Amino acid sequence: MKKISKIALSVAAIGLFIGGCAAMNSGGDISPDSLSLRKAPVHDENLKLQKVTYTKAAPGTAKTINRSYVNAPPLIPHSVVGLVPITKKNNACLGCHMPEVAKAMHATPIPKSHFMNFRPKYVLTKSGKLEVEGKVVARVNGGANDVYATPTHGKLYPGRYNCTQCHIVQSNAKPLVKNTFKPDFITTKELERSNLANTFDQGVDTTK
Repeated sequence: MKKISKIALSVAAIGLFIGGCAAMNSGGDISPDSLSLRKAPVHDENLKLQKVTYTKAAPGTAKTINRSYVNAPPLIPHSVVGLVPITKKNNACLGCHMPEVAKAMHATPIPKSHFMNFRPKYVLTKSGKLEVEGKVVARVNGGANDVYATPTHGKLYPGRYNCTQCHIVQSNAKPLVKNTFKPDFITTKELERSNLANTFDQGVDTTK
């Protein structure tokens, strides 16, 4: 009986919610065609996506795109044909973007933050104390919540290996919703380069 009562209460709650939404809609019933940005009936599975074309500029020839905000993952300005998918054994991005070759290849170098492990290893000492293996790169809340990182000594941290997880190639697709966000940059260098590894505690009050 208890189980039935819970189900009945749930159904009643849903009914009240739907009824409340209907009451708030002064314009009458909501049309199924206006429930989303797709501009098509929700029951129509023959949705036509807008036709877009991706940049065809070859790597090394494309103009870099300013970052959307401070330390935002930079957008890929060139074609990725033949460069993706990235696999465990092959990452073509590294051939141009590793710091030691980036300048010669006219490419954006991978930042220092990608050569650090922010998932520190915790070790239990003989005295029973839990210690962290790593270097403190930022002190938050007076050290109560330190940010630790372990250098990978020039090797790309495996958690950063899948470049297209954060970096995306560009197309001429028009946004469905206008973006009015305007970022603030302290220096013009932040438009092109990431300095996250040096500014983890920027804007954080470390005196408390």
